[in-house]
Amino acid sequence: MTEESADQGVAGGIDASRVRSFIGLSIGLVGPRANLAISGVVITLFVQQRASGALAVTFALTADRLVSWLTYPIVGRLSDRTQSRVGRRTPYMAVSLMVMGVATWMFTVVGGYWLLVLMILIAGQASAVFTLTNVAVVPEVFGRSRWIKALLLTTVLGTLASLTIKGTVIAHWKQNDPATWNLPFQVAAVILVAVGIAVLILVREAPSATYGAEADRNRRARPTRDELADILSGPNAKVLIGGSLLFWSGVGSTAYVAILFFQRVLHAGAGAQTIAGLATSLPVFFVGIGLGIPLSRKLSPMQLAVGAPLVGAVLAGVQYFDTHLWQAVVLSYIGAPFVGAYLIVMAPLLLQLLPRAGGLGERLGVLLAPFNLCSVLLAYVAAVVIDATGNYRLIWLFPAVTGLAHATVNCWLKYPDRRASSPDMVKRLWEWSVVQAESMADTGIVTGLLAAPLLGVVTEEDADSAVVIDMARNILGNPYGDPLDTPDGVGGGEDNDAGPGEAQSPEPTDDGPSVSEDTHSGVPDGGVDPYPTISPVEGGVGSEATGTETPPE
Repeated sequence: MTEESADQGVAGGIDASRVRSFIGLSIGLVGPRANLAISGVVITLFVQQRASGALAVTFALTADRLVSWLTYPIVGRLSDRTQSRVGRRTPYMAVSLMVMGVATWMFTVVGGYWLLVLMILIAGQASAVFTLTNVAVVPEVFGRSRWIKALLLTTVLGTLASLTIKGTVIAHWKQNDPATWNLPFQVAAVILVAVGIAVLILVREAPSATYGAEADRNRRARPTRDELADILSGPNAKVLIGGSLLFWSGVGSTAYVAILFFQRVLHAGAGAQTIAGLATSLPVFFVGIGLGIPLSRKLSPMQLAVGAPLVGAVLAGVQYFDTHLWQAVVLSYIGAPFVGAYLIVMAPLLLQLLPRAGGLGERLGVLLAPFNLCSVLLAYVAAVVIDATGNYRLIWLFPAVTGLAHATVNCWLKYPDRRASSPDMVKRLWEWSVVQAESMADTGIVTGLLAAPLLGVVTEEDADSAVVIDMARNILGNPYGDPLDTPDGVGGGEDNDAGPGEAQSPEPTDDGPSVSEDTHSGVPDGGVDPYPTISPVEGGVGSEATGTETPPE
C-alpha cells in the first residue's frame, strides 16, 4: 500500500455495510468448517456401520461428486447472472448452508444405507454451491485489492469451529459405542443452520459490484466449448492438464478407503486419525513450502517435473507396508518438500490455464468440475479391487501407478528456458510480503491488517470480481515470454489498460506484485489465494483429506 492509498483508506472511514458483511462472512465460514470437521474420518467411520464393503462406503461418500462436476459450472453461471434484493451470491450461500445443516442432522435420523446416501448427496451439493459462491463474493464485498486480508480474517472463526468439533470427536467418539457417534453431526448441523440465517441477514455486496455483474451477464459471456478449446490450445496445456488429473485421481483413489485401511488394518480409530490429520495439515504445508524453496533452487524444473511424481509414487508404494499410523504421518512429511518444490516451479505454467471467460463464479466452476469427476472414477476401481481381494493394502498401488503415469506424461513437458525476465514465484511472493510489511509499518498493525478490508471506498473496478482470475493468471508473469491472446471483452474488462491480446505488466509496483495499473486504495493482494476451502477435493461432504489419508504424489 502506498502512503497516498493508505491515507485515502483511512480518510474514507469504516464502511458500516462492509462491517456487517465481514461479520456475516466470518460467521458463514464457521458452517463449512463445521462440515469439514465431520468429513473425512468421522463420516467414513459413520457410514461403515451400514455398509461394510469398500465400494459401498466409497459410493456413499462420493456419489455427490458424480453430480457436482455439473453443479459447479451451472451454479457458477447462474450466480453470476442472478439479480435479487440481497445480491448475487448471498441467496445461494444462505440456502446452501441451511440445506447442508438439515441434511447433516438427518444423517443421525434416517435408517438404512440408501437414505443415508441421499442425505450425503444433498449435503454435498449444498457444500459445492456454498464453496463456489463464498469465494466469489469476497472481492465483491471488499474489493479485489483487499480480498486476501478479508479471506484471512474471515477464516479464523471457521478454523476455531472446526477445532471445536474435532475436539468433540477426540473426547467423546467411542468406536464400539454407536451412541457416541451422533453428537458431532448434530453440533455441526446446528452451526450450519444458524450461520446460514446470519449470512442471509448480514452479507451484502458493495453497491459498485453491479458494474462487474453487468459485465458478467453481457460482454464476458462466451460458450464453454470455445473456452475449453482455447485453454487446450495453449503451450503444454494437454500435458499439464493430463498430469494434474492423474495426480488428483491418485489422491482420490485413497481418500476414503485409506480411512478404512487405518481403522481395520492398523486399528486406528476416529480419535487417533483425527489427531494424525491435525499433525499433517498445517505443519506439512509449512514444511513443504519451507524445504520446497531450496529444493526448487537445487533441482532443475524438468528434474522436479518428473522426479516429484516419481518420489510420490515410491512413497505411496511404501505405504503398502505400514504397520502403524505414525509411519504414514512420517511419509507425509518426507513427501511434502517435493510437492512444495513441484508447485513452486510449475505454478507459472499452471496459472496460464485458468479460465478467461465469464464471471468469477463460472470460471471457478469450469476449473473445479473436471477434478471432481476424475477423483471419483479411480476411487471406484480401487474399492472394487479391495472388495474382490479383501486386501486393503492394495489401495496404495493406485496412487503409485498414477504417480508413475504422471511422471511419464511430464516427460513431454517443454519447460520454457529461463531468462532474466522469467517469473520467479518465490521472488514475487517475497516482494509482495515486503510491501505488505511496509504498509503495516506505515499504518500500524490494526489498520494495515485488521481494519484494511473495512476501510476506504470500493470502486466499480475494484468490485469486479472476475478480474481476480486474470490477476492470478498473471501474478507470476508469462513464463513463455509472449503476450497471451485474450478474446475481446474477456479478461480484465473495460478497466484493463491492456487491450485484447496484450499481456498485463507483471512487474511489481509499490503496492505489491500487481499485474494491472488498475489499482485502488487498500493493499492489492495480487490474487494469491491461501484460502483452503477452494480446493476441488473440498467440494463435497467427506472431502477433508488428512495428510495420512492422501499420500503425496
